[in-house]
Amino acid sequence: MKKHVIAFDQPAGSFLLAALSGDEIIKISKASPRKADSTGGIQRELDSRRVKEIAEYAHSADASFPTPILLALDQSSYELDDETLTIEGEHIADIVDGQHRVKGLEQSKIAEKFTIPVVFILDATEEQKALIFATINGKQTKVPASLIYDLFDVTTTRSPQKTAHEIARALNSTSSSPWFKRLKMLGKKTPFSNESLSQGTFIKFLLPLISTDPVTDMDNVRKGKELQPRPDCIFNEYWRKDQDSVILKILINVFQAAKETWPDEWDDSSSSILTKTTGYTGIISALPKMFNKGRETKNFSLDFFKSIFEKVKEKMKKEHIELTSQHFISSARGEAQFRKLIESVIP
Repeated sequence: MKKHVIAFDQPAGSFLLAALSGDEIIKISKASPRKADSTGGIQRELDSRRVKEIAEYAHSADASFPTPILLALDQSSYELDDETLTIEGEHIADIVDGQHRVKGLEQSKIAEKFTIPVVFILDATEEQKALIFATINGKQTKVPASLIYDLFDVTTTRSPQKTAHEIARALNSTSSSPWFKRLKMLGKKTPFSNESLSQGTFIKFLLPLISTDPVTDMDNVRKGKELQPRPDCIFNEYWRKDQDSVILKILINVFQAAKETWPDEWDDSSSSILTKTTGYTGIISALPKMFNKGRETKNFSLDFFKSIFEKVKEKMKKEHIELTSQHFISSARGEAQFRKLIESVIP
C-alpha cells in the first residue's frame, strides 16, 4: 500500500498525514486493549454499545468521520521515500486513537465508502504511544448536553431532538409558562436569574416520551422514509403527526398544576426540590401513568393534573413529607421516590 503523505512536526514528535479508505484502515490496523493485570497495549476495552452506534451512524444520510485516526508504525512495517509512505503487511499498525471508529466502520460493512484522514506516528515506543493516547483522551472537555441539544435549533430537518429543544425553548421564553426563565438553556446559570434546571436534563427525560430511537427517526425523516410508531412513547403519535403544540400544551398543564399545588416550593429552588432535577424527573417519569389515566377520560386539562397533585400533597401531609432534599435525596433514588409517590395516588 503506497500513500502520499504530508509531514508535520509538533512538540511530541514528527507525524505524517494521509488519506485512506475505511477498508484500508481496517486492513492495516490493530488494537491492543489494556488488561486488569497491567499487561497488553494502551487501549481501553471496546465498548460494544459505542461500536454499534458508530456502525449505525455510518448508514445515516449525513454520516461523516472528519477527525483523524492515529496509527503507529514500527520500522519493520513501512518505508518512507520523500512524500510516499509504503506500508507492508496486514494488522501491523497500532491504533493509538480511534479504535471505536475503526471497529464501528468494520461492523457497518460499508467502510469502503469513507475516505478518512489518518495520522501516522513512526517508530514510537510504547511509552510514547501511551502518553499520546492519555493526552488526547484525558484532556478533552466534555461538551455540555444542553449545548448539544441547543444546536438542534440550527437544523432544518424535523427530529425528536429538535422538537424537544423547541419545547424547552418555548417553555423557557413564554411569560405564561411555569418554566419561564427557569431553564439553563446552555447548561450554565446566567447571572441574577432563577434558573434551576438545565435544558440537557429537561430534554434527557422528555426525549424518551417522544421516541425510543431519536437518531433513527431523524435519519428516516431526512431520507423520506415512513416513520415507525413507537407505542411505548406517550408523545410519539403527536410527534409523527407534527402536533408538537399538543405536547407543549400537555407539559404546560402538568407543570402549571405542580406550580399551583406547591406555589411556595415552586418559587423557592434554594430549599425545594420541585424545580430541580429530582422534582422534575419525578414528575416527568410519572407522566406516562398520568397520561394513560387522562387518555381513559379524554382529559389532559390543568384541573386533571392538579387533582392528582392535590392527592399527592394530601398524602405527603399525612406522612409528614416535604419537598426538600431531606426527604428526597438528590439521586436516582430520590427521583424514583417522588415518581412512586405520584403514581401511588393514580387509580
